[in-house]
Amino acid sequence: MTLGVGVAAINTGNNLLYLALSLNLSLILLSGVLSEGTLRNVALKVRLASEAFAGGEAFLAVTCSTEGKRFPGLSLVAILRTGEGPTTVRFPDIPPGTSVTRVVPFRPAHRGELAPIHASLSTRFPFSLFEKSVALAVPAGVIVYPRPSPPEARREDLPVAAAWGRPFLSGRVGVFPRGVREHLPADPVRDIHWKTTARTGRWMVKEREGEATPWIDLHVAESGTPDAFEARLSEACGAVLDLERRSVPFRLRIGDLRCAEADDPDRRSKALEALAKARFHPPHTPPPVTPS
Repeated sequence: MTLGVGVAAINTGNNLLYLALSLNLSLILLSGVLSEGTLRNVALKVRLASEAFAGGEAFLAVTCSTEGKRFPGLSLVAILRTGEGPTTVRFPDIPPGTSVTRVVPFRPAHRGELAPIHASLSTRFPFSLFEKSVALAVPAGVIVYPRPSPPEARREDLPVAAAWGRPFLSGRVGVFPRGVREHLPADPVRDIHWKTTARTGRWMVKEREGEATPWIDLHVAESGTPDAFEARLSEACGAVLDLERRSVPFRLRIGDLRCAEADDPDRRSKALEALAKARFHPPHTPPPVTPS
């Protein structure tokens, strides 16, 4: 439209068309300046808002920050290229010096660590005539766990209790208490120390003298094909989730590497992270020797 007005103004010498041409050029210049001020010094951060498993729906917390800016962020649209498709996050208005967080769903296709996340930040401010965008590489460090296999797909059933009928409590079934500590998700309610909990304002449980309790050994062999290795990782991930839900201690080993111990209170997160970052390294087999 601006080019047409300019051609008409030159051919006819009409001052009104010259005025319209200068107005159009001024609007283009003003749009570029204002959109540049909107996008400059805007930071984008991404973190997980829930655990992410391959093939399942998870949530990302996307934070757009305008710290150090005197101009607000207006009509911002962030497009994250992660998972099975791009994720669009809209930030209509961010006051200067503040940040806004949006929680959006995404569906990762593969396990592993997503770092960095390729994103673009764009705006149509102020007249919605042009769109200005900037490409960003957001260091997220998002870890996607393997797809957990359902219980009916596993080769072996996991036990619920020990052979003598006592539940797996990872050494917390002793008779004599020896102190108190903070509550863990696997601790039974009967072990809560109510006086210490009321005094400290945090959930505290009685720490008892440990007894020798059995555990489950989970081993992911580095053999076969990459597809078979991924299937074993998926089976081990489902077993870890099931064992933690039943408060059954376990040890995890991937190949020759010990990844989680039975007496480690953080064994669940360590095991899932190890399964997410595992790489297929088949044992080296020497080439066959042909007789001369």
